[in-house]
Formats: sequence, structure tokens, C-alpha cells
Amino acid sequence: MSLGSVIFRKEITIKDMSVKYSTLILTLYIAFLPISTALAGFITSSSIQSLVAVLYIMVSFIEILLTRKFEFNKLFIPVYVYFLFMISTGLWNRAFALDWYSMQFMVTFLIIVSVSIRSYSDLELKLIGYALYGSIFISLLSALCFSFFHGGRMYVEIFSLMDPNDFSGSLAIAFALCMTELLKKKRIILNIVCLLIVLGIVYLSGSRGGLLTMLCIILVWVLSIKGKTKYIVLGAMAALLAVFLFCAENGIGPSQISRFSVSALISGGGTGRSEIWKAAMEFFVTQNPLRMLFGNGLGSFADTVNYVAPGNDFTYESHNMYINTLIEGGVIGLGLLIACFSSLYVFAFRRKNLLGILALTGFLITGISLDTQVYRTFAIAAVMALIWHETDLTLLKIRKDKNPDAVPRTQQDKR
Repeated sequence: MSLGSVIFRKEITIKDMSVKYSTLILTLYIAFLPISTALAGFITSSSIQSLVAVLYIMVSFIEILLTRKFEFNKLFIPVYVYFLFMISTGLWNRAFALDWYSMQFMVTFLIIVSVSIRSYSDLELKLIGYALYGSIFISLLSALCFSFFHGGRMYVEIFSLMDPNDFSGSLAIAFALCMTELLKKKRIILNIVCLLIVLGIVYLSGSRGGLLTMLCIILVWVLSIKGKTKYIVLGAMAALLAVFLFCAENGIGPSQISRFSVSALISGGGTGRSEIWKAAMEFFVTQNPLRMLFGNGLGSFADTVNYVAPGNDFTYESHNMYINTLIEGGVIGLGLLIACFSSLYVFAFRRKNLLGILALTGFLITGISLDTQVYRTFAIAAVMALIWHETDLTLLKIRKDKNPDAVPRTQQDKR
């Protein structure tokens, strides 16, 4: 960082110390993100996390009405269009209902809108970062106090039972933050401890999708490193992965490790996911052109594909964001989803926002094994891509400048 930029940042410190009420609510929402599903059932008709989400949206829009300050960026248009199109597909879903699925989809959309039209001070970004760290330790406490083992896997139950894949996948954004902070060489011990906690939770949960997500985040992070260090880290990563897979394939170590073997994945078909996806694609190609183009409507996957696993009497959801979008939104919906994330990646790359890039990568990989288009992770991954920017938090000190609106020293020099 140049001397001129340091002087400039000190001169705008007072402005950067502002905190909106909505941001405080957002930090609470993010901190409890990984255990959000486990908080369902506290209130019969809703969950704690859903109430916090609604409160955040309401307070955010009230602040906008009172201050009349908001921003709009054309790069967000594909994100809005994707959500609006998918919501509109409910019009041609004859069995459409305002159930958890559709309501969560709409709430996720409103959170993204609320976040994307606001500006954020350095202090607010610092608080959001703390919330992500907090989510790791809240998850750790939940795993220690409210977990039990079933079939060798760790499940978390507070007010309701939480899917272990959801639990581990929701930690991807916090994992991305720790990886980003490692490049700054600050709080190295804290970040390494957090990374080990997340990897430990993923391992104990037996989530192969979660493990793949974290590995892809690490891979993208390694590729961002400059110089020969990149290749050294890549080699070490490949060697460690090879050893882990060898142990998993041969049952070396705890019994849980065998779940991560390639043979177990192939034989189990991703816990039956491959059969669901096969049934979905077979259904898709038999539809009329209009259905293939526009989809069957939001929330229609289970009823239209109608896949029932042997020995069960209920239809299954897709467990795949892309196939789900293809069935419910058709080719148009899938195209809009791709455009949505392309625009977010473009925005993150333009701002050199590594955290946003890693968060989006984690979300897209998680979407291979989960219906993440309605998960709260979608909104927060978008948040990181939209609002995060590099801040030197060591300069974030309260100081009362006599003239905080003065022309920055760097601009004075140019004059």
C-alpha cells in the first residue's frame, strides 16, 4: 500500500466507521447460517433464521425509504432476472403452493436485492467478517453439544434434525474467508485453526459434496498465488489428497474414512443421487418443446419427475441445483442461472475480490449435490461477491478529523 493511499484512508476513517442497523441484523443472520435448518421448529410455523431474514429485509428497506440512498449496478440485472423468471414459473405450475420451498426462494431473492443496493463502510465489512468467523465457532459448539452419530455420520439436532451435507456445505463461505485471510499473513494461527475445524466437521459429517467443495475452494485459492509457490502448494495438495484417497480406498484409519473412497461413491451412486438425476433427464427429454424451454414451474420437481426410490413411498427432490433449475425453469431458467453467476464472477474479478470468487466457487460446487438455489448460502455467496472489497483493517481507528470531507492528499498532489 502506497503512502498516498494510507493518508487517503486515514482521512476518510470517520466515514468508514458508520454502521447501519440492517447490517447488524445481517451479521446475526450470517453467524447462524450453517445451523439455520437446525433452528427450524423453534416456532411452529417458522424458524429463528427465517424471522431474522424477514427482519433484515424490512429494516433494510425502511432505511432506504428514510435516507433515500441506494445504488444500482447493471451487473446485478442477470441475478434479478433469474429470480424473477423462476418465481414467475409458478404461474404454470398447477400444484404451486406458498410452501417452504417457494417462500425460501423469494426470501433469498429479497435478501440479495436488499444487500446489492446498499453501500458498506469498512467497519461493516469488518463486522461481516467477524460474523463468518463466528459461524465456524457456533458450528463447532453445535457439533459438540447437539450432535449424535447415525451410521457413522455426525448429524446436528437443535430444534430439528439438520442434513449433514447442508451443515458442511454452509461453512464454505467462512472457509473461503479463512483462505483469503491466509494470503494477508495476519492472524495465521486463527485462520489455520478455523480451517481445521471446518475440515474436521466435513469429515465427521461424511459429506463427500462438502469435501469436494472445500477442495475446489483450496484449488482456486492456490491458482491465485503468484510465483513458484503456487506449484509447490499444488504438489503438496495433490500428494495429501492421494494419501487420503488411498487410505479411504483401503480402509486405513477410522471406519468413517471409507465413506470417502471412490469405490464407495460409485457403488452408492452418491447416496442414490445418480438415480434421481437419471430419472430427471429421462423425464426432461420426453417433454413437449414448451416445457423443455420454460420448465414445469417453481417447486414442481418432485411431482413432475415423480422418482420414488426402491423401498420408499415418497418422491425425491433433485439434490442438484442445475438439474432442478432445468426441470422447473427449463432451458431458459438454466441459461439465466449461468448468466446470473457469470455476472457475479465478472463483478468479483473486476474488484479483485478473492473472497467473492471463492464463495461463489464453493456455492457452485455445493450445488452439484444439493438444491442450493433455495438455500441461504446462495444469498450470502452473492453478498460476498457484491459488497466485499479489500480493506486494511489495521487502519480502521476512530479519530476525529477536523475536516473529514477534505480533498484527499493524493488528489491534492495531482493538482
